[in-house]
Amino acid sequence: MRRIISLIAGLMVSLVVQAQIWKQNRVEVFIGLPVNHYFGDVGNSANTNIITSIKDVRIRALRGGFGGGIGYKINPLISVQASLNTGFLGNTDEGSYYSSRGYRFSTFCSELTVKGIYFIIPESHQNYYYRIMDFRGGLRHINKPFSLYAFIGAGGLFFSATPNDKLLSRTPPPGFSKPEVDDSKYFALVIPVGIGVKYEFYPRFQLGVELGGRYVTTDYLDAFSSVYSNHNDMYYTINFNVYYKIPYQKLLKRSFWRF
Repeated sequence: MRRIISLIAGLMVSLVVQAQIWKQNRVEVFIGLPVNHYFGDVGNSANTNIITSIKDVRIRALRGGFGGGIGYKINPLISVQASLNTGFLGNTDEGSYYSSRGYRFSTFCSELTVKGIYFIIPESHQNYYYRIMDFRGGLRHINKPFSLYAFIGAGGLFFSATPNDKLLSRTPPPGFSKPEVDDSKYFALVIPVGIGVKYEFYPRFQLGVELGGRYVTTDYLDAFSSVYSNHNDMYYTINFNVYYKIPYQKLLKRSFWRF
């Protein structure tokens, strides 16, 4: 009888401790490889809209980059995250509806954002669990390594567009005075929205994939805004990330800073 009571008491204490484990893993850092896909006035179909047509998704419009950031967990379901992604955007009219124009551009950009994250499937903070009917079996490994979340945020996009000669020499159609080509723009507000998934493959280490749209307040990411354009440019980013959960309580100990 004492043994059963001891086991039950131990299990209850373990559950209480496990319920607070997320507080010990509030801070995480990550590095990633973002891949961007631009949608705008160069390389698009004739009827591209704000949603964009599936016909505009092309391998030649993919551009890579590098990024990273830091996150802080407010509670088990909500986190905030600051990130910086640096990379390229680009596209060409070749093979598109307007292939006869021959326009092409390349844009170097840096995206600094702050995002709010809501976990649809929360991260598991129970690295191990007990089976009361098999206590002698010891500890069992994590049983919920996957998590799913949605995010929305805001930030700034610093960019420098380089159009090719054919695009630079474009003149507005008769009757229009709007300057269509302008490579002097360098900043826009950006709103990232999307979803992501994480997989914990080792204690404190996770792999993640994140897909999101980037809505910007400019139509000159490609240095070109057609007089017929009704929407700003946008781009999608898929991020491949590696996360590490910092035992942040150790950072506060004085002994940590001693060399």
